[in-house]
Amino acid sequence: MGVTGDGRKAALDLRLVQKSRDHPESKINFATREIFQLWDQTKNERLTQIVFCDLSTPQQGTTKKFSVYDDLKAKLVQLGVPAEEIAFIQDCDGDAAKVALFKKVRAGRVRVLMGSTQMMGTGTNVQERLVALHHIDAPWRPADIEQREGRILRQGNKNPEVKIFRYVTEGSFDAYMWGVLETKAKFIGQIMTKESHVRRIEDLDAPALTYAEVKAIASGNPLVMEKAQVDAEVMRLNRLRSQHSETLFITRNSIRRAQEDIPRLEQKITNIQADMGTRQNTKGDAFAIKIESRTYENREKAGAILNRLAEKHHLATKLVDVGEFAGFKLQLWPERIKELVLRGKNAYVANISDAPLGTIGSLEHVVRSLDERINEYRSELTGTQRRIEELQPHAHKPFEHEEKLKGLIQRQQEIVQALDLTKDQASNSLAAEPIAVVEESVQEKQSVAPVEKQTRKLTV
Repeated sequence: MGVTGDGRKAALDLRLVQKSRDHPESKINFATREIFQLWDQTKNERLTQIVFCDLSTPQQGTTKKFSVYDDLKAKLVQLGVPAEEIAFIQDCDGDAAKVALFKKVRAGRVRVLMGSTQMMGTGTNVQERLVALHHIDAPWRPADIEQREGRILRQGNKNPEVKIFRYVTEGSFDAYMWGVLETKAKFIGQIMTKESHVRRIEDLDAPALTYAEVKAIASGNPLVMEKAQVDAEVMRLNRLRSQHSETLFITRNSIRRAQEDIPRLEQKITNIQADMGTRQNTKGDAFAIKIESRTYENREKAGAILNRLAEKHHLATKLVDVGEFAGFKLQLWPERIKELVLRGKNAYVANISDAPLGTIGSLEHVVRSLDERINEYRSELTGTQRRIEELQPHAHKPFEHEEKLKGLIQRQQEIVQALDLTKDQASNSLAAEPIAVVEESVQEKQSVAPVEKQTRKLTV
């Protein structure tokens, strides 16, 4: 843990781990210039900035150690930023003090707010004037990045665009930290969903790709940067190819099911035509129904008998023949006590009503509605045939980016081989060098790569 802690501190500022000069291209100096430039550009609107740093927080007491917070503030004041416009969240001794500070930030009286992820997480409502967020160091969890950026990327921010800066020191422990974030974000993405074609996977992988880019910048090796870009594109194209394959599968299944529906619909139409040919008129005084070998011409009486039969046979295990109506066999459906079946070439379902006349009315409606039913089946058949014609051209469509993906995969393998060779050479070289020389090299070659790749548009 000591090596990890020292590595993180050295990536932030070498003065945290050893006596050293203030390197002009350190993170703090780089961040100072960026923060001041934005502060100066947004004077009239009094826009604000938020700075996150989990390491080297301000120390209380008279024997203060070196703090990047104090160093950053002193340099901003030296450039012309009033001291009262810079605040540390650590100086708040309670919730009331935090509320008062947040109010000042929202009003633009405090224009640079610095703090750690833990102390400026949920409940830090200062987004109204925020125009920029600065990640001075990298936290341990992707959720911490989301928590930080949730302070500025939220409703209530009146700025349509905001800037997010990530600072990394080339050749430092930052490469490891952003690599950890990349690995964790990808793992979380795999856990959260099993389906790569669902859009949520893109939302989860999007920060992971950003972490990979930042890690590549920190490594100082152009091949690593290229690999991050190639990996991202390969991942994107693989996802598109997976979507394409799934679309082909769904399309072919849809065609198969539609083709299976055609003979069924054609048979339905043929059967209804036959039933219409044998249908008998039951309108008005022509009404007659045969129930259990007896014919009834009174609708209400017939309906009452059918209702009683339905109650009587509700425990039956199969369809019960109870008579004839309008040229159709009349059956009770025991599993569905409230329904009758009129059976010809097709079977047609009528409802059993609590009122006897309602039961007979439902039977007569079924007989009258055969003309509507045949038109519905004909319309469905036409729509099914049209759908097959529309889907056929897409059933065997090739993946449009296949050649590009093959080329990228080949380049990906070439880069992996080259990086493995470089890594072996670097390991041999380091093993032959004393530690003191390596430390001196780090001190002399320390430089910062600012990542201002994220300019976000907000919906206000």
